[in-house]
Amino acid sequence: MPKIQITAKGIKSALKKYTPYLSIAEYIWNGFDAQASEIKIDYVSDELGNLESFTISDNGYGIDHAKLQEKFEPLFESKKALENKLKKNQSAIHGKNGIGRLTFFCFARNADWKTVFKSGEENLTYDIYANAENINLYTGVSAVPRKTQLPIGTQVTFTGIHGLSGFSLQEKLVEFLLKEFAWFLALNSGRNFSIIINGAALAWESLIAEREESQISHEKSQTIFKLTYLRWNEKSSNEASRYYYLDEQYCEKWKEATAIKNNSQQFYHSIFIQSSYFNSFAFKKSALQENQPPLLAGTRSDSQFRFLQKSLANLLRIKRRPFLKAFAQELATEYTQKNILASDPHEKLTLTIQTLAEIQPRLFASLNLEQKKFLTNTLNLLLQSNQIGQLTSLLHSIVELNPEEKAELEELFNHNAKLD
Repeated sequence: MPKIQITAKGIKSALKKYTPYLSIAEYIWNGFDAQASEIKIDYVSDELGNLESFTISDNGYGIDHAKLQEKFEPLFESKKALENKLKKNQSAIHGKNGIGRLTFFCFARNADWKTVFKSGEENLTYDIYANAENINLYTGVSAVPRKTQLPIGTQVTFTGIHGLSGFSLQEKLVEFLLKEFAWFLALNSGRNFSIIINGAALAWESLIAEREESQISHEKSQTIFKLTYLRWNEKSSNEASRYYYLDEQYCEKWKEATAIKNNSQQFYHSIFIQSSYFNSFAFKKSALQENQPPLLAGTRSDSQFRFLQKSLANLLRIKRRPFLKAFAQELATEYTQKNILASDPHEKLTLTIQTLAEIQPRLFASLNLEQKKFLTNTLNLLLQSNQIGQLTSLLHSIVELNPEEKAELEELFNHNAKLD
């Protein structure tokens, strides 16, 4: 029987952070990593909630027998290195080199895999087995794959289940999986990806608070970008707010954080940008000249891409504004209630703080009490001495302001000056 190159105790120690729901999520990610478009979770429980059966299956490419040891004998690295595997610019490979297949020990004693893979023109199948007591041992390497008419894919059946019940799955599983996978299912909605639990598709759309679809066109090149903006009513468990760039087949080519890095306003969002322009695009290559031959891949220095970036930034500025306004009002109230304002506050001090927070919330992020008082006292002195216009350069030395933010600040200060 082959042996994973680490002790059972070592595996459990390395994976001690896993809970039953995190483990279930890993099996789903393994399916999507195997290019599955459909993941099925099926369970049956008795009247007391005891699970009589529990399976997770996918329609991915299966586990090629020739690569079994590679899949089940992961090279364990440091905890930091394992976590960094998720920090990629593409969502296609999310799992941790097969490690997720070993996490079943946190909710079951046994795991049985039945996998079907393609070899030449034939579909072949074989079984794999592992148990929690000896999790560094597994069967399957000596098996002889046999022909089958079954479609490719993998089904894992868990037995000896503990820490899970039919009641807990019914109450918590959907909620957990929505926060884990809603963004990913939205990303792949053009390819009809789904997670199905006892016959019912996971309704990822229920997590959407706002949706807007639009189309923009770069006039000079006639490049068309289709935009889908989604605002989520809850924060994702594992994914920040991002731009996702999709080709004409709706396949993800790249992703990166949006310009909004501070979610203290609970502005959780995703923007999907679909265009044939991304069929061939050098996201990582050095910039080429504007007059590059059309057969070369596009780059970030293209006028099309710069146009897109500016359009996306403007879209987010508009969508974020109501959240910034609410954040600014709460901040001004907090500063008043906690006596953070100067002892002899100018009549426009609260309004100025509120407006600054709305325009540039980063200015108020992570300030301790003394820093908050110093900032408000400085603002108060500038207001009282009628030198508030100097604040633009002062703020720019603290946080980088873009042209739009500078213009808004100047408008605010000019307005205050006129009122005086």
